[in-house]
Amino acid sequence: YNTLMGIYSLCNQDPQKARQVTMDFTDYLRKNFNAVASESAIPFSAELEHTRAYLNVEQAQYEDMLVVEYDTPFTRFRLPPLTLQPLVENAVKHGINPYAVPLYITVRTRHTEEGSVIVVADNGPGFAPSAEGDGHAALKNIQQRLQMMCGGSMNITPRDGGGTVVTLTIPDSAAE
Repeated sequence: YNTLMGIYSLCNQDPQKARQVTMDFTDYLRKNFNAVASESAIPFSAELEHTRAYLNVEQAQYEDMLVVEYDTPFTRFRLPPLTLQPLVENAVKHGINPYAVPLYITVRTRHTEEGSVIVVADNGPGFAPSAEGDGHAALKNIQQRLQMMCGGSMNITPRDGGGTVVTLTIPDSAAE
């Protein structure tokens, strides 16, 4: 609803931007519906496109409060659908504060001896594990699907200077 209201307000202020955000939102929804229906790993490039569509919509809403950097030279591997996108969505959801510095999110990929590595880092308030252990269902879901679908793992650590770093490692057996 927030996205649609944002687009609505853009219609008068910046019609060209409203059209672009509508296309990004449409692309995001299409990829989301396809991802939910998928039962197998998908190319990282498809998940990255989905993530970019989501972040384009968010950047239109938050403008200078959200800065995203991509450093993804290595993309020839597969991962469960809805892995990267929910991680950056989590960073936006918990990191945007209109009264603080802009939220910086970086998405990086590389290849190591362990396999394909994706790193999502932000300068938000940081990650606090739930005392009850059930406050982070999306993160648990990502971890379980990574393990089951491609033998991957997820590690969440504090970022130096504040924020969170999520590192996903996917063994080479999941390469394209």
